[in-house]
Amino acid sequence: MDDRRRHFRINDKVSLKYRVVQGIDIETEIIRTEHEQNNIAEMKNAFNCIETKIMTKMNRVEEVSPLVAEILGLYDKKLSLLQSMILHNDDNDNSITETQQVNLSASGMSFESNTPLIDDVNLKMELILYPEYQFIPLYARVIDCKKKMDDNLYRFNIAVEFIGICESDQEVIMQHVLSRQAKQLKKERAEQSETDEPKEAANG
Repeated sequence: MDDRRRHFRINDKVSLKYRVVQGIDIETEIIRTEHEQNNIAEMKNAFNCIETKIMTKMNRVEEVSPLVAEILGLYDKKLSLLQSMILHNDDNDNSITETQQVNLSASGMSFESNTPLIDDVNLKMELILYPEYQFIPLYARVIDCKKKMDDNLYRFNIAVEFIGICESDQEVIMQHVLSRQAKQLKKERAEQSETDEPKEAANG
């Protein structure tokens, strides 16, 4: 992977679940996680085969009723999200789950929390990227935790670096970041064009 692209960052909204995991060997945990991912891959392949058949039929539904097709598509995404949550459920009561704004790259992220974390502590994290509903398990290390004041409540800005993530999932994050950046640039150009048009008309 191009090292520079690993550090491209965007502000994004994700589903984030994390918990402190001290006293474990991260390398061993990474291997175990990858093994679990390989087992799940077989189920995903079967799921994708069914998904392909559904999409083939959906093309015909869209021709007849776009609204029905849109509703069925949303149900499909909802079921995919539930599938990810069930397959990767962690019963540890110490986990913190939030849907929130983050600053994300393929090498790390920053986010806000009501709970302070100690520098160098290791975290087990689970991300779900939108709108793809892409589930990504990983391990991270806290590199910074700073207190801030937010509406008279103490909150914390937390920055982490990813220390345990498979290459394919890192690629998924990178492509997600690049896609969001491209959409943002397109939006900014369109807004700039709309601003320039009245000026050109006035000058003409």
